Amino acid sequence: MRGKTLKRSLLAAVLISMAASGASAEDRPKSAAAAFGATFCLMKDNPPGADLMVLVTPSLADEITKALAKNDEIQKAHPDEKPPLGDGIPFQSYPDVSPKCEVGKVEGEGAGAVVEIRHGFPEAPSADYSDRIVLGEGWTRGTLGIDDVLYGEKGGGGTLRKTLAEAFE
Repeated sequence: MRGKTLKRSLLAAVLISMAASGASAEDRPKSAAAAFGATFCLMKDNPPGADLMVLVTPSLADEITKALAKNDEIQKAHPDEKPPLGDGIPFQSYPDVSPKCEVGKVEGEGAGAVVEIRHGFPEAPSADYSDRIVLGEGWTRGTLGIDDVLYGEKGGGGTLRKTLAEAFE
């Protein structure tokens, strides 16, 4: 129940923040998948204040937890070396946080929806890129969560799940 309440609170926060920032009705997410993408953008830009783990599916949370445990083992065994996940969980193609994040094209609705996340660098537009988040069944029935991240506009840059699996090979 706590997860469902938290996710509803996050969605409400997105809509309230958009209203407070003067977003018009045309700017507001038109679907739950688009609102989820907007929440992702808000949270990824504030890692100390919000943990993206609340947005992932139970299945992806399990994979991340296992990967972080392996990462901790490596860190303890080699404290002077940067472990494979030394920059954190790669929820985006590149570790640098982009100053601009917005929802692009949304394909589908509910579990299985794919939401484009556009990362922008106004000072260097040639550095802009897009990733796509794949939504899956959340922690409680009827909720959504991030089930994977497809790196790159077409997903040809790999995926979050694949990166986690290969980080320790």
